[in-house]
Amino acid sequence: MYFYVLTILISFVLTFLFKNLIYNMIIETKFLKQNYKGQSIPIGMGIIFPVVLISSLAFLHLFYPTTSISLLFSFGVSTMALLGIIDDLLGNRNTTGLKGHIGQLFKFKLTTGGLKALMGGVVSIFVSLSFSNNFPMLILNGLIIALFTNLINLLDLRPGRALKFFLFYATIIFIFFICENSYLLIIITIIVLVYFPMDIKAVAMMGDVGSNSLGFVLGFFTAFHFGYIYKLTILIFLVFIHLFSERFSITNFIENNKFLKYLDNLGR
Repeated sequence: MYFYVLTILISFVLTFLFKNLIYNMIIETKFLKQNYKGQSIPIGMGIIFPVVLISSLAFLHLFYPTTSISLLFSFGVSTMALLGIIDDLLGNRNTTGLKGHIGQLFKFKLTTGGLKALMGGVVSIFVSLSFSNNFPMLILNGLIIALFTNLINLLDLRPGRALKFFLFYATIIFIFFICENSYLLIIITIIVLVYFPMDIKAVAMMGDVGSNSLGFVLGFFTAFHFGYIYKLTILIFLVFIHLFSERFSITNFIENNKFLKYLDNLGR
C-alpha cells in the first residue's frame, strides 16, 4: 500500500515540475508546428513521458529495488520516444501512411516514418523476447506492441483524442488485469492526467514522441498480461484499424458518428 502511495506522490510531483520546465524549454527553442486549425503551438511535450517515468523509477529505487521488468519497460518507452522525436524534428509529409513508408523502404529509401516502422518493429520484438515462450507468441506480442505504438499516432490528430483512448484502455487494464507491474502503468497514467489539460485545450501537442511512448505502454501491457485469445482478438482489431486508416480517414469516421463525435469534442 505504501509503495503505491509513494508511487503516486512521486509521479504527481515530478510531472508538475517537468511539465512547466519542458513547456518553457520548447517555447524558448521555438519548436512550433501548426495544428489542425492552422495555429502554431509547441510540439514535443510527449518527452515528458520517458523523462518522468525514469525519474520516478529512480526515486522509487531509493526505497524499493528496481525490477528487470521496469528496466525493460523504461527501455521500450524511451526508445519509442527517441524514434518519435526524430520524426517530430526531421519528418515531412511527402510520404504518408504506414504503407507509404514501408513502400519507400522496399525502394531502399529511408524516411523518418520508415525508420519508426523498422526500428519500432525491432524494439517490439526485442522487448517481447523476455516474456514470449515460443516463436508464434513472440510474433504475436511483437505485432501487438508495434501496432499499438502506431495506433496512438493515428489517433493523435485532434486535441485530447489519443489521450482519451489511452485513459479508456488503461482503465480496462486496471479493472481486469491488475498485477504487480501496475505501478508502471500508474506512473504513465498520472503523467497523462496532469498533461491532459494542455493537450485538450490545444496549448501544446505531445507529438510522435508522446504518441509512440503511450502506444508502447498499451502494447506492452496487452502483450505481457493478456491471455492468448484476448491478444489474438486485439491483434485482429489493430490490423483492421490500420487497414481502414490506409483507405479512409479516422477523423471523418468519428465526425460522422454522433456518439464518437460527442466523446471526441468533450472537454475542448
